[in-house]
Amino acid sequence: MNLNVTIDWKFVLALGVDVVGIIFAVKMDATAAERVLTCMIDTHKGCVIAGNGSC
Repeated sequence: MNLNVTIDWKFVLALGVDVVGIIFAVKMDATAAERVLTCMIDTHKGCVIAGNGSC
């Protein structure tokens, strides 16, 4: 039985984002986490409003 596992850059990027998110969640207080999430949401909202979806 052959089993092929393909690991591409998106998989590695997703793992890295998860690890960083967990570290930030453990180390940050609630106020800092809220500021970071608000900034991220505002940034992505700007990309969506721009309309090209390539951000």
